[in-house]
Amino acid sequence: MSSANPSGKSQKDRLVEIEEQMLYLVEVPDSIRYLESRLDEISEKIDTIDAVAGRIEGLPIQELLARVETLEANTNVGRTINYERGESSSGFTAHMEERVSELDSSQKALLEMINGMSEDFRVTLDVVRNKIADVNARLNLMMRAMANQAPAGGVISVSKVKIPEPKPFCGARDAKTLENYIFDLEQYFKATNTVTKEAKVTLATMHLSEDAKL
Repeated sequence: MSSANPSGKSQKDRLVEIEEQMLYLVEVPDSIRYLESRLDEISEKIDTIDAVAGRIEGLPIQELLARVETLEANTNVGRTINYERGESSSGFTAHMEERVSELDSSQKALLEMINGMSEDFRVTLDVVRNKIADVNARLNLMMRAMANQAPAGGVISVSKVKIPEPKPFCGARDAKTLENYIFDLEQYFKATNTVTKEAKVTLATMHLSEDAKL
């Protein structure tokens, strides 16, 4: 009766966990595209607010205020004269009231847009924070899974894996044989994580036959 290897099962579970985390990372571009779309919406609302502000700036506010001041200054004096002559300033007053009402409506619209903009900014910032936290959490999970996969020291040892050594080069004057020998050496260096020039020269010399060393 054979029993399952606990270490083998644990190793498999870790690999599955790493694979799941890698699949999660595939969703990161989608999250970025979503955030970009939200930023585009905010940009459109900024343009709308700029247009409203432009309409406000285009109103002859200074002229309006000057006319209102003139109207107020002449009201008391003109009231008696107009009454005696049967004249009325109702037309001018109506015009001024219309312009003031237009200004007031535009200002209210601008304030509403700004308040809505502020709320959208808060919502978007919350979404961005949540997305960033989610991505960071998934990255941390993947890093922990990879750390658990690796032994102490953070380096996966290759000492337990039998790496075939390259065949010795006998010094034959054959381009194909030499090419194969160099290729085998390069693969051996990668498999054994040999990076220094001195170590590579030593290993290459060790795999020369006696005739090639002479």
